[in-house]
Amino acid sequence: MTYTELTRLPFRKFYAIDFEYFGSDGEIPNVVCMVVQDLRSGEVSRHWQDDLQKMKTPPFETGEDIALVCYFAPAEVQSMLALGWDLNVSVIDLFAEFRCQTNGDPNVGRNSLVSALQFNGLDHLIPKEKDSMRDLILSGGPWSKVQRLAILDYCTRDVAALGPLLNAMLKRAPWSELRLNQALLRGRYMKAVGAMQHLGIPIDLDLLDTLNAKWDATKLKLIAKVDTQYGVYVDRTFKEALFESYLAHKQIPWPRLDSGRLALDRDTFSNMSKRYPAVQPLHELRKTLDDLKLNKLAVGRDSRNRTILSPFAAKTGRNQPSTTKFVFGPAKWVRGLIKPAEGMALAYCDWSSQEIAIAAALSGDELLWDAYESGDPYIAFAIQAGLAPPGATKETHRDIRNRCKSVVLGTNYGMSAYGVAQAAKIHELEAKALLQKHRETYRKFWAWAENNKDRGLLGLNLETCFGWPIRVTSGDVKANTFLNWPMQAHGAEMMRIACILAVERGIKLCAPIHDALLIEAPLDQIDSEVVRLKECMTEASEAVLGDGKVCRVDADIIRYPDRYMDEHGQEMWDQIMGLLAQT
Repeated sequence: MTYTELTRLPFRKFYAIDFEYFGSDGEIPNVVCMVVQDLRSGEVSRHWQDDLQKMKTPPFETGEDIALVCYFAPAEVQSMLALGWDLNVSVIDLFAEFRCQTNGDPNVGRNSLVSALQFNGLDHLIPKEKDSMRDLILSGGPWSKVQRLAILDYCTRDVAALGPLLNAMLKRAPWSELRLNQALLRGRYMKAVGAMQHLGIPIDLDLLDTLNAKWDATKLKLIAKVDTQYGVYVDRTFKEALFESYLAHKQIPWPRLDSGRLALDRDTFSNMSKRYPAVQPLHELRKTLDDLKLNKLAVGRDSRNRTILSPFAAKTGRNQPSTTKFVFGPAKWVRGLIKPAEGMALAYCDWSSQEIAIAAALSGDELLWDAYESGDPYIAFAIQAGLAPPGATKETHRDIRNRCKSVVLGTNYGMSAYGVAQAAKIHELEAKALLQKHRETYRKFWAWAENNKDRGLLGLNLETCFGWPIRVTSGDVKANTFLNWPMQAHGAEMMRIACILAVERGIKLCAPIHDALLIEAPLDQIDSEVVRLKECMTEASEAVLGDGKVCRVDADIIRYPDRYMDEHGQEMWDQIMGLLAQT
């Protein structure tokens, strides 16, 4: 069956729906109104907030054979949760489908409803007064009778655009049964995103308030304390010449720009701090000073960090939440503000060496999968390549393992011999030899990876097992983009399916963090909830990897009164807490 118009889609009822709401960052939204249209009959119903708050159930039918058509469904899901409504409906999110329709197109700058309408030739449906009406809604009222009608009319115009937009998408590229199911899977994920954005992450609000109040004074002391190791600040200003002297003294080879100056961007500092741990405190300090605005963290009065997770924002389909509003965005020490409430616990569960597992499974490279299954793919590569004897371990062959680790991780990103040499602190000639060993050992993987790269560079479609595509036909395209895209994009699919399963099974899922999930449960239930989440993550990995293959899952549990702590931010956290106590 091929679907070329929405009325033929296999649902008993179709509703286009939109909510308007307002609220401060970190708070549960205050619903202003809702408009819903039956897309088969055309009937429209409009509801103001006082009516909605009295409703125990939605003013439309629910059930698996009912479909809601939305544009960015997490907003609608959060509104429904705020009203205490049932979420037992299928969702077709036209935001996700527009991203799917245009991913990789350099001519599509924004992903708003306006952009989707323009792209699909529906300019006449774009509201003319969108900004002014949005400002009116966000003012929070009270609104006059005339303003209420204007807000309802504005919401109605957005709803009226959804049916034609879905029809235009179907006419441009008709949906098969498979394509429909992929869209519904993305819709299930958007429901999970709404649930996570509603729940949020528990934060030590008292400590955050103290940090905000004393931050300016603490910051000055922090510079003075950290800089005793480096001597690169003068009057609170980072001096490149002094840093160059420090690097020369420590014999650290630092990347440079074409101009000859040191590369001081965040990515370079991040990469170099991993290779040279002595630089890590300086990297954390620079991140802290450059963009840390603790008062930007979106924390509600109930001590929960809530912000838009920006699903499907990256070309790989990964989330891209705000780096200032999301607690996992700023410098790593800030994550110490995450703390379970009294009587509660958190668990941080992540897939072990996820990208290696994906590369091995999807390429069909048995040797690479054997390396992953060994539990230590780095020493396994060393043994398989004849660089270490059978029976070698991390303890007996630490140096060669570290070199092989740089190669195994770097090849997923198309890292050059120079990059591997820098990462492993070895000569470039040795790095070239190690890269060649990797190619000779994992021939199937490299044939698969090169094929992906060639297809991408030719402007052909690449697609995940669940239908997330990329196609780049113009613009500045880098070959390495297509080497790593399959691993990242399938990792995103794995995360989405795990989130869907966890939320649908009633697990309190706070947030996804790249290849990890954060959950919350009462102290006496956290161990059993970790078991349940691991089952979700294992099932998700099997769905992506296929052939019964699964990705290992590790878990760290944080029980009240302990707080979450990233090991790479621990030193900076300790220093800041010490200085805070003196301020």
